[in-house]
Amino acid sequence: MNKLKVAAIALGVFTGLSGASHGPGEMLQGNVAPNSIVFQAWPGLTALGGEPAMSIIPNFLVTGILTIIVGVLLAVWAAKFISSKYSGLVLVLLSIVMLLVGGGIVPPLFGFAAGLVAVIFNFRTAKNEGGN
Repeated sequence: MNKLKVAAIALGVFTGLSGASHGPGEMLQGNVAPNSIVFQAWPGLTALGGEPAMSIIPNFLVTGILTIIVGVLLAVWAAKFISSKYSGLVLVLLSIVMLLVGGGIVPPLFGFAAGLVAVIFNFRTAKNEGGN
């Protein structure tokens, strides 16, 4: 398997699962609105500063559910569809959605990297298949 493909898959799966891990912490905070757009997903977790996240959804419970859904979707997309033509673009878009629904501040950065690696992989694959 191509090294770029493995890197894109690994980064994408890591992004999805690390973003989804914010969801349970948000859900445990209940059916209440966060104080601001940026908050701590796991407020009692001091080792990582409470896992900073942001969300445009004014409800911790809904934010947590959507975070898990988008994170798992991103991980599955990276694992199964990395060879598709627009996989890199989809990874970047899912990372943006994950950022906006509470998947953390840092994990989406890895998603952008996964999308970029996927674009490079697919470009090189298409170039080699085309004979150019």
